[in-house]
Amino acid sequence: MLSNEAKQMLRAKLKEFGEQIQRLSPDHRKEARRLFERLQLDGAIRALTPLEHRSEQVLDLASLPTGEYEPVFAVDGGSTRIKRLENGTIVCAYQAVLASDPDTRHRDLPLEAYRSLSLVSHAQRLDIGGTKADHFEIDYVHLWRAHISRTYLEREVERVVSDLARIAAESHHALRMLTELQPPKGLFLLDGPIYPIGLYYYFADSAARDPLHSGVNWTEWPPAVEICAQPLRVVEAFGKRKLALAGFNKNPGTDWLLEFTLDQASHNWSNDAQFIKAVLSETPKDALGYTNWFVQEAYSLPQQQGRERESFDLFERLSAFRLRGPSREYHVCFFYVYDPRVKAVLKIEAPRLVLDQHDPLGLRARLLGEIARGVGVPPAIRRADSRARITDEESLGLIRACGLDLDFSYNQSRGEPV
Repeated sequence: MLSNEAKQMLRAKLKEFGEQIQRLSPDHRKEARRLFERLQLDGAIRALTPLEHRSEQVLDLASLPTGEYEPVFAVDGGSTRIKRLENGTIVCAYQAVLASDPDTRHRDLPLEAYRSLSLVSHAQRLDIGGTKADHFEIDYVHLWRAHISRTYLEREVERVVSDLARIAAESHHALRMLTELQPPKGLFLLDGPIYPIGLYYYFADSAARDPLHSGVNWTEWPPAVEICAQPLRVVEAFGKRKLALAGFNKNPGTDWLLEFTLDQASHNWSNDAQFIKAVLSETPKDALGYTNWFVQEAYSLPQQQGRERESFDLFERLSAFRLRGPSREYHVCFFYVYDPRVKAVLKIEAPRLVLDQHDPLGLRARLLGEIARGVGVPPAIRRADSRARITDEESLGLIRACGLDLDFSYNQSRGEPV
């Protein structure tokens, strides 16, 4: 708790800081709108539809006809988060659920009865069993079980384990339920980005790898390759059926738009979402602000000292996944939405293959309608999220089932959530 003297001092310095910014800095919102009109869209990121930012009333968007994009399906997942055990092992369990709006049943069961699970673990010890993976199916529940030892994975362990668990559950569930339902039409939404781009850097050719990742060989483990390829298999499956697919990235933290379309001197925002929020800041409270569709055709190579930053087509380098189409079809197309009701920016993604098969403006209107009908996210995603969430109590109970002690941090040992 702050003392009165501490509060007074901090308030005075913060007031001084705020006055300095207002006195010396230009209006960052006007600056953002001016820069947006001058984006350099002739490189790694291009405009797929004419450059624009605009807003429309929530009620108007929510009342747009659904057309071919009904019903709306959504896949979401929940996890125990990474749990560290006292013997140096870490584990992460994940479950994925499909929900729909309006509600849909399959074989007289609600869609939420079908679950895809994953349980991924990693150990520093080599005497408790080697790296292995299995897939189990019991009634309506599927499970990926994978264990990785330090023989295959030594660095960024928690990130890799967490991402593998998420992909093994969510992407598998999207493919599984698409096969189960065989829908003739509809709109499928994924909660999050379409691809795990960060993980795909590990699989790219050596020129694209960060030197810190050299020597990592978990990417040579066949089950890891199979799991990480599943988001690409999802795109291919939806393309084959000509069904619409989009990803809702609720927490976009990248700065690729800034990096590739603005001069270095104009990088006055911490990430793309912050820049776009400034661009769309005049959106009325009862409206949604949004941009045109962009397409990203290249990503950054790790910058080397004394050399200009280079870019490369990531999907051309993913030979391990044996893409079934040209790299162009997998490129990420995206537009941004600002929802004043939740004061947040969303990044809506779709593979280029989908936008080749569907009218980009019509699909954008349908996606905006779903956001308008929800608050921040479409109703189908909200429903899937509520069904997939694993509570702290459930998480702790599941991990304790292995009979090993958790490795508590100081804060956790004081009773804070684990």
